[in-house]
Amino acid sequence: MPWLIVLASASLSLSTCSPSVDSEQLRLCRQVILALNADGAVIREIRYGPASLGREGVRIDYAVRAPGEAERVRRLDCGFAGRTFSGERLDLIAVETESGALGDAQLYYLKRFWLDSPESASVSEARGPSVPPLPFPLAYVIQQVINATALSAVYALLATAYSLIYGITGRINLAFGEIAMLGAYGAIGAIAIVVALGLDNPLAGVAVALAVAAVFSGLWSAVIGAIVIAPLHARHRLGQPILVATTGLAVALQEFLHVTQGARERWVPPLFQLPIALARAGTFVVTVTPLQVALVILTLAAALGMLWLFTRTRFGLSWRAYADDPLTAALVGVDGGKLLSTTFVLAGASTGLAGAVVGVYYGNVGLAMGTLLGVKALIAALVGGIGSITGAFLGGLAVGLIETAWSAYFDITLRDAVIYSVLIALFLLRPGGLFGFANPEPPRMGRAGA
Repeated sequence: MPWLIVLASASLSLSTCSPSVDSEQLRLCRQVILALNADGAVIREIRYGPASLGREGVRIDYAVRAPGEAERVRRLDCGFAGRTFSGERLDLIAVETESGALGDAQLYYLKRFWLDSPESASVSEARGPSVPPLPFPLAYVIQQVINATALSAVYALLATAYSLIYGITGRINLAFGEIAMLGAYGAIGAIAIVVALGLDNPLAGVAVALAVAAVFSGLWSAVIGAIVIAPLHARHRLGQPILVATTGLAVALQEFLHVTQGARERWVPPLFQLPIALARAGTFVVTVTPLQVALVILTLAAALGMLWLFTRTRFGLSWRAYADDPLTAALVGVDGGKLLSTTFVLAGASTGLAGAVVGVYYGNVGLAMGTLLGVKALIAALVGGIGSITGAFLGGLAVGLIETAWSAYFDITLRDAVIYSVLIALFLLRPGGLFGFANPEPPRMGRAGA
């Protein structure tokens, strides 16, 4: 998993067209441009980037053509009191143009009567670079597919975790949603530590958050597997004890988070969410953010990594042999206990990454999110075929796309009902899921430590 963290961090750097800039700071700086130019002026943004003004600054180079005048190139530097993770990150403390810096009185009136006014938020921002035109239906579909990336990545990673455990034990761990929330809280805690240490670099913060979430959830999953699931798996032929135990664990973990973190949601500032225009259909612009690009790369890397691990390594061979017949695998030297422990760590790390994606992408984490995520990811695993790692991953992507498509074109209040209806219809037609067995049978069980 560490190489996935490095890959995700590198993709954030490569997917950004200019040096890292806080998207909210850039938005405020663009609003300042509108205040400094005459009404009716045509503004065309040329480039943006960091500036050495304040603790963190944003520079925008733009061209403006006022009514009856020729176009001219101007610049604007905005200085802020804090960086990305600081509470003062949106406190504008300095503004400088090619003509010089604004005085204290000018800056006060700019903030008081323009940036803080409702009219400022409703005015269109400076126009960005030209992008290829597309028909509106095509542009809208492309935008919805882009919007589905984060949700699909979360479902895919969680569905993979379900299949990892089910494939080797034949049982479902219903506590994975809460383990994902543990990873999300761990990621936010890691960002808080990064800020406390004064290392408030956004890229470093995301990398540390992903790593901590994977390790934290991996350890929790290993402990739960060793103390609860493995003993029950070894002693009971039926799966009900594990279902009941993991349901109780889910409630216990939720209460643990409630006691330690409180009922209020935890928030982080938007990271790498600056939209990059890809195409246009009239006033509708198709955009993508560096974080969405990074999530696509991370998800594909996870899929390829899992495929390589389970098809090209000794661990994958042992896992597949034990999943097929535990007793025979033990006879040829497969250590079932060690294999089960490693699988729980791997599933927990995948779950933790999913939780970190939720926290970083959506910017907040709440106690109720774990249950909903767990149920949706379980549906994704069942749709794809819970006994198949690849099938569960593809099932996660499919459920994310279906949810986004329904929300985009139909009544969003019926979205969950549609997802559950699709699951029921699928089970009637193909009980093993899209990529599982057409007529699945309970796996032959052996002792976990055999």
